[in-house]
Amino acid sequence: MFDLIRNHRRWMQFVLLLLILPSFVFVGIQGYSSFMEGDKSLAKVAGEAVTQQEFDAASRNRLDQLRGMMGAQFDSQAFDTPAMRQAVLDEIINTRLISAEATKNHFSASDDQLRATIQAIPAVQEDGKFSNARYRDALAAQGMTPVMFEAQLRRDLALQQVLGPVAQSTMMPDAVMDRLVAAATERRSIQTLRVAAADYRAKVSVSDDEVKAYYEANRARFEVPERVDAQYVVLDQGASTSGIAVSEDDIKSYYEQNKGRYGQEEQRRASHILITVDSGASESAREEARKKAQSLADQAKAPKADFARLARENSQDPGSAAKGGDLDWFGRGMMVKPFEDAAFALKDGEVSGVVATDYGFHVIKLTGIRPAVVKPLAEVRAQIVEEIKQQQAARRFAEAAEQFTNLVYEQSDTLEPAAQKFGLKIQEAQGVTRSGLQGNDVLGNPKVAQALFSDEVLREKRNSGVIELGPNRLAAVRVVKHVPASVQPLADVSSGIRAQLTQDKALDLARAAGEERLKALQAKDSSQGFGAVVTVARNAPQGVAPALLNAVMKAPAGKLPAFVGTIAGDDYVIARISKVEAAPKPDAAAIAGEKSMMERRWAQAEQLAVLQTLREKYKVTISPEGTALTTAAPAAER
Repeated sequence: MFDLIRNHRRWMQFVLLLLILPSFVFVGIQGYSSFMEGDKSLAKVAGEAVTQQEFDAASRNRLDQLRGMMGAQFDSQAFDTPAMRQAVLDEIINTRLISAEATKNHFSASDDQLRATIQAIPAVQEDGKFSNARYRDALAAQGMTPVMFEAQLRRDLALQQVLGPVAQSTMMPDAVMDRLVAAATERRSIQTLRVAAADYRAKVSVSDDEVKAYYEANRARFEVPERVDAQYVVLDQGASTSGIAVSEDDIKSYYEQNKGRYGQEEQRRASHILITVDSGASESAREEARKKAQSLADQAKAPKADFARLARENSQDPGSAAKGGDLDWFGRGMMVKPFEDAAFALKDGEVSGVVATDYGFHVIKLTGIRPAVVKPLAEVRAQIVEEIKQQQAARRFAEAAEQFTNLVYEQSDTLEPAAQKFGLKIQEAQGVTRSGLQGNDVLGNPKVAQALFSDEVLREKRNSGVIELGPNRLAAVRVVKHVPASVQPLADVSSGIRAQLTQDKALDLARAAGEERLKALQAKDSSQGFGAVVTVARNAPQGVAPALLNAVMKAPAGKLPAFVGTIAGDDYVIARISKVEAAPKPDAAAIAGEKSMMERRWAQAEQLAVLQTLREKYKVTISPEGTALTTAAPAAER
């Protein structure tokens, strides 16, 4: 039974990241512009508004996660797209829908489910076992208490009951899988003939009027976005750690106060025999099970009794019965409380009486004790010194942050006093847009870019408020120069427009010539001008352009040779299909891997269908502001 608790949690694995990236977090520090403009309703779910503030906070969270993953390669402008904004809004709406459905159906997570999920989190394990000390330390590092975290986790487990069963029940029929494998692996032998647009450029002329007309019709493409030159200073905890001395008395006192963290709690090993009882069983059935457990307890306590044999022959816990009832080592908090209390009250080798839990009746034999072990001070001294320094630095940083904030606010026309006070360098950057500055970890931060373009900073040339970049890292910025958005003059872009129009016209001529050649080939076969034969498949394109490969694999193969043509890159390409054959069937392992992947995709599709049904059920509406937000062009194109 307890082995089942440990192992039965596949569908819950998503929660293992909760200590690092807590899910469904939409309430952040209020953006400056949101504060100035008020909360706009972007959508409504069951009559409740999704505000601009929620959207901004969720967008910042997503960008911060991407920045953390991509580092210096991160470009916020690349993610300022209608698709990304739509994804963020959909995420907020979907979370609201799932929460509403879970609440309506009274979904909840049991204590055992919560306990099993927490114990499976790698970050709180030591040597593969749950560590209560690590658990509390990990939560403290995230600014959370066990009560806070467990309430959030219990809620997320309840929410998973809305979509979890959909994913668990998804199964790909073998017949469908066979057809998909056949389609993906079917091989076609082709030759290609390329009608190059470059061969027609000499025949193309582009007039000045055409260049001007294109410029006027596409002015947005030539717009240079609004930008500023900025100054900024950064205060981090590193400025607070220098010069910290730790006394020997402080080290000893800290060690005594935190001994529990520098060792291993007492652990016990036990075997058990379980006689299960359904929660809805009658009183007579429960009494019969209890009597059976009592009989086994009496046998197990007899001299020279073979407890392992009794467990193998009688225990109804499928996870441990075959192992003679062995449950391996465990500490406090890893078993249900009645079982734990009984196990920790036994002496080594002693057999308990009948112990009742929600799962039935147990007979427990204690098979080992590992006493609590505390590491000596000498072994953890360096760790303690570093922890004390970090604590003192955090206190210093809190004091410095308050002074930094006051200086930036009180002398709002310059960053110089704050920089001098803390020995900081005033840094400068040019060309910062509303999407931030690519490659700059400060000015690339969406919160910083938002502050730079607020009225107080942009128009009145005042310092921004202090902005939290991350834990123990603050920044303040100011605008030195503002350059409004403008459209590049025609003279500066005319050569590029002329080249583009020339290419477009040349490609049109190549397409016309290619389509004429294709008709002739479809009427009368010829391999003249075609390249060498190449065998392609959907899962083996051999470098063939996707557009051409798609046309080749979709072409009717009843009569060969067959011909298809399409634009591929800057040319028109004709393919001559001379042979179609089924590939050898992949081995069972490869098919199993593909089937698993397809089942995951199918599950995602079914979950999306459920969410769409919930949208109708809870009457989701998107406001004009929400539509405008998710369809606006990227800042770089505006």
